[in-house]
Amino acid sequence: MSKPSIKVDNKVEKLKLEGYDELLYDIKSLLEKAKYYAYKAVDNLRVQTYWQIGERILREELQHKERADYGKRVIEMLAIDLGLARRTMFEIVQFYRAYPIVHTLSAQLSWSHYTTLISITDKKKRQFYEQQAIHSIWSVRELRNQIKDGLYEKTQNEGKLVTAASLPLEPTTPEKAFKDSYSFDFLALPEKYSEKDLENGLLSKTEQLLLEFGTDFALLARQKPIIIDGEYHRVDLELYHRGIPCIILVDLKIGKFKADYVGQMNKYLNYYRENRKYEWEFDPIGLIICEYKGKEEVHYALGSLSNKIFVAEYKAKLPPEEEIKKRLKKIK
Repeated sequence: MSKPSIKVDNKVEKLKLEGYDELLYDIKSLLEKAKYYAYKAVDNLRVQTYWQIGERILREELQHKERADYGKRVIEMLAIDLGLARRTMFEIVQFYRAYPIVHTLSAQLSWSHYTTLISITDKKKRQFYEQQAIHSIWSVRELRNQIKDGLYEKTQNEGKLVTAASLPLEPTTPEKAFKDSYSFDFLALPEKYSEKDLENGLLSKTEQLLLEFGTDFALLARQKPIIIDGEYHRVDLELYHRGIPCIILVDLKIGKFKADYVGQMNKYLNYYRENRKYEWEFDPIGLIICEYKGKEEVHYALGSLSNKIFVAEYKAKLPPEEEIKKRLKKIK
């Protein structure tokens, strides 16, 4: 006997449940964290496997050392038969030459970290950047930027190399902590999006967001509630900077910068300074991030507040290819 069919209304009204947004964010964060650790485990396995492949190729090459071109020909043939890029195969061999002892490999460094490091021929210089990347938990982009900026050369003192462990942790200034613009192109936002979409997108990619801000930033809260004259206000993001040290209040805005944003941020900063600042901390700092900012508008809106409120632009995604071509033509 067949069971009676139950008719279900497909038009289910979505109720706004208290605490649902926080629950959704927490679950998304757990999923993102799981994906991150899964990716990291796979990447660590790749590093170990590539090391073994490099060791096997070099061992074979030694058996035919009488032929000068043997190693090169083997690598090229393997690249074709294994379906790997020729460049990758040469990087694998170069990787093994630079790190012949497997126990010296770090689980904190990805294959992209190592391909950047092996491009440094000076062994001491390479070890310096390797230790710094591990010690400071650098992303690949940060590692490349530090190499480009010549950190190794800057940290040599009278011919004595300053290692990552011996570098002093000095306080920084707000001017050094913030950029003029931030790249949020790791977000997959729709063509038209709201400030809430932007915030949710950033928080679901927490790791990338903090790496974009800098290594000394930590996320404390989102939509942090404060009560002023009995009315609720919410701060988009509450960050902390270890090197200053102080609380950073972040206000995310869609579109062009408006002078009104400064008054609102200043109100929040005054509240935090009087109610949420520890004695040993510096006064809180505000960061307003919008799509566009006019230099004069920002200058006159901030006035004497320019040392405690910063305005930066963000780019959520690159403009269309046709738009880029038009801009290039105008430059010519």
